[in-house]
Amino acid sequence: MILILVRIPLTVLFAYTLCKATLRYSEISGGDMIFLLGYGLAGSIVVAILWAPVIGEKLSDPLTSTLNSETSLPPNTNYLVQSIRWLQGRGWHRPALFLVFVEGIRHPNLPQPALLGLRSAKPGSFLEKCFAKEIFGYSNIQNCLCAYKILTERHGITPPLHAQPEVNLAISNLNRERPPEPTKYQLPESPAKPTAERNPRIKLFEE
Repeated sequence: MILILVRIPLTVLFAYTLCKATLRYSEISGGDMIFLLGYGLAGSIVVAILWAPVIGEKLSDPLTSTLNSETSLPPNTNYLVQSIRWLQGRGWHRPALFLVFVEGIRHPNLPQPALLGLRSAKPGSFLEKCFAKEIFGYSNIQNCLCAYKILTERHGITPPLHAQPEVNLAISNLNRERPPEPTKYQLPESPAKPTAERNPRIKLFEE
């Protein structure tokens, strides 16, 4: 949030000053022109540094979001998450759900509150349905498949098509019927091998 408040004003200020300088181009002397070129170069570098992570994330997100983002529960990054897991490990799910609600207020754009809440929600409950819908809105394939199974099998809800085509492909493979077992061809039993009779006229040793 802080970076957004920094990026936008600096970008607008830089563009505004360049526009004003362009309008007064005929009045700029040689020394001012050198200063303007240096200012434009330095400002362009600063703006590029500010916006490069955003542009790079937007370009790579369709390719990598289903593989390396939201893959599992986050590590114990804060004391609140540690407390939720400690309560869940001892079976105290109601206090854990209260802390999950607090964590959701603190991090509303992350999947971790819903993932943690799904561990404490009763199967088939209203909270489980809400957590599953929230998880299905993210892009991790494994989590989306888990949420899809919960919504369809326990609540009778078929979620709409996902924004990520990889998730839709995984769901279609999940719903695909297994092909029937191929018929086995019974081979006829082979006849017993005939036993070779020993020729009494053949002697290996002389008597």
